[in-house]
Amino acid sequence: MDSVAKNGRQPKAPESAPTSSRPNPQVSQRAPRRRFTIADKLRILAEADACQPGQLGALLRRAGLYASTLHSFRKQRDAGKLGKDPDQLRQRRRQKEAARQRDARTIARLEAENQKLKILIELQKKVAELMSLPSENPTQD
Repeated sequence: MDSVAKNGRQPKAPESAPTSSRPNPQVSQRAPRRRFTIADKLRILAEADACQPGQLGALLRRAGLYASTLHSFRKQRDAGKLGKDPDQLRQRRRQKEAARQRDARTIARLEAENQKLKILIELQKKVAELMSLPSENPTQD
């Protein structure tokens, strides 16, 4: 009699909502990483430099930053990586790309030279075999 309601009818099974319409209750474990533009970094640094003693904490809370992030921004600025001139950034990129290309050419040249030396070693081994001469290093093949 437990399963019969007071009015004598069988209770209806609860209708489940389609799973696609319900929001996912799971929260991602990590928030997406924030990216700051050079202009944002320079603006935050200017505000931080203008802060009176005791005001820096309020700035960090308002900007949603840690003190270590502000320290990283300062290190970047002092190293010249936050130059206001976009031409400096382009020039730095061009220099890095030129260095990469130079390195790639050097690697290709050295690999070609290495291949020639391997062929020469194999040729020397075959000549030694044909002439029945003992090789200089019998353990190496």
